[in-house]
Amino acid sequence: MTVTTPEYDLPKPHPDYNLWAGVDAMLLVLILMLSADMLVQVRVFQSPLWMLCYALTTLRLAAVWPKFFPVLLRNWVVLLYPAICVISVLWSRTPSYSLTASFQLTMTMMMGIFLGWRYSLAVLLKVMAVVLSIGVGLSILHWATGIFPWPVYTPIGGLAGLFSSKNMLGLRALFAVIAICALLLMSRRDVGPVFRQLALLALLGNIFAISLSLSITSVLLLPFMTGILMTLCWHRIPPVLVSAGLLGALLALSAGPVMLAIYGINPIDALLGAVGKSSTLTGRVYLWQIALDAYPDQPLLGLGYRAFWQAPEFANERLAAEAAGATTSRSFHNFALEILVSVGLVGLLAIAALIWAGFSRLWRLFYLTRSPVVAGTLSLMVGLVIASLLGTNLYRGHEIMNVLAVAFAVSAGEDLVRLRMRQDGPEQQI
Repeated sequence: MTVTTPEYDLPKPHPDYNLWAGVDAMLLVLILMLSADMLVQVRVFQSPLWMLCYALTTLRLAAVWPKFFPVLLRNWVVLLYPAICVISVLWSRTPSYSLTASFQLTMTMMMGIFLGWRYSLAVLLKVMAVVLSIGVGLSILHWATGIFPWPVYTPIGGLAGLFSSKNMLGLRALFAVIAICALLLMSRRDVGPVFRQLALLALLGNIFAISLSLSITSVLLLPFMTGILMTLCWHRIPPVLVSAGLLGALLALSAGPVMLAIYGINPIDALLGAVGKSSTLTGRVYLWQIALDAYPDQPLLGLGYRAFWQAPEFANERLAAEAAGATTSRSFHNFALEILVSVGLVGLLAIAALIWAGFSRLWRLFYLTRSPVVAGTLSLMVGLVIASLLGTNLYRGHEIMNVLAVAFAVSAGEDLVRLRMRQDGPEQQI
């Protein structure tokens, strides 16, 4: 059964005074900006603003605790991973560092839960698209004018803009593209003409930024994630565009391999070569091997949350990791290996439970609503998991991938609860 509601954008059941609504909106924007590393080049503001987010989140949770506590109970699966990270302090090689890092992770998860409870998926996508597009737009401005007092490009090439690396810029622009596409597929009643025009302009800017970033992860994920969204929302796309897209794909699949064979081109090598990469992934392979060598020390519980990157006994391994590419971020560039080394198999199962909860809730919600917002969120969830298998996301605090994964899972779960209540009510119409 499909619930016929306007993009299913159900009202949240907890009214707020205008003051609190403004505080929550500010909190949403601040968390997205900070977790997206939009202020990483002006570090003097980062810590105070994160402290402000901590204070506002604590204040809001205290103010709505009787209503928020049942939400925590319904979303206990989200708290498994941070709880294991906190408990790992007991056996960590660096207890104080693990405690600090796990506290940041727990607060990040709580922020994600609050935002997911407070806002619908449609609002989350709209605000995310606006915030990330502003960051990308300022990065393009820096590329065009050099207006900011830091380098335009990374040392290895590719535009970084406001961010710390080209992959950061590329992934933020990619997520903005998917969010904008999902919003453009909504009905004109839900997305007005002015927003559509601005969204189209932002869409072009974000795609341009992906090309400037030379982020191969973003370049490869762009058609894949867009394809997921369009496949789920094919009924929303005009038949002419569907036919043209299918014809173009058929021609590409039939003629493409022939042309590549004629000219002797390896498509993977050519694509990676265009952005200065090697198809061997040598640096990441070395990093992953270092992680696999460290993992057997404590396979079930790990070394303690983030302890590998501080413990004195792993100093030589850290030097090898830095030589292999873990310089801008101390990480194995694979969230699964990072978690295995930190909190073992137990921690990996906990984060897998969170990911599964997010996917299953979103899929059930999409089955009921066929909403492009939910389809876009599903595409984003796929993208953030894949990007985290090759990057530095989904395992640590103050990270936008964690915020989004938690907020999406909680918001979808709360919407499912409200849909179930509406179906059980006497005035439900389906």
